[in-house]
Amino acid sequence: MVTAEELKTAEGILAEAKVDLPVFEKSELIEATAWGKDFSFEQIKKLARYMDLYKVKRKTILFTEGDKKAYLVLIARGHVDVIKFDTHNKPKKITALGPGKTIGEMSLIDGEPRSASAVAATDASLLVMTAAHFEELNQALPGIGLILALKIAKQMSQYLRLTSGRLIDHLGE
Repeated sequence: MVTAEELKTAEGILAEAKVDLPVFEKSELIEATAWGKDFSFEQIKKLARYMDLYKVKRKTILFTEGDKKAYLVLIARGHVDVIKFDTHNKPKKITALGPGKTIGEMSLIDGEPRSASAVAATDASLLVMTAAHFEELNQALPGIGLILALKIAKQMSQYLRLTSGRLIDHLGE
């Protein structure tokens, strides 16, 4: 695992080099994830224009807890650990996510600082949509933007239900 100091000083995935990939190939990466079920391939091709591909090495810090930069990360290949600082300011892994999962979607919706950090657990291919691209998508293609916003809302709802279930297990009667 990365250290607390590394997490606190990291610049995040946007400081990494983007991979220049044709829209069709980015679309195929998106279609191979769970997103392929929610969008037609024509919609995915339009959506892909608003996403950038990053290929990162294991231990690359995607974003850090408290960071204010807003962007969503779709994991196309590889795995990502979600890390939160405990009360002693030590980083603790709270979950791991794999292909088809997203992370950082809350930042697109509420614009608040990150509630956790994300670190590549393996080498990974990640598609990133910044808040600016999300706004552009919603202006240019509101139908696709709405589908994406509903997908984000559903994902956030599932995470909240999972967290509530875990919390109840830790509460005494």
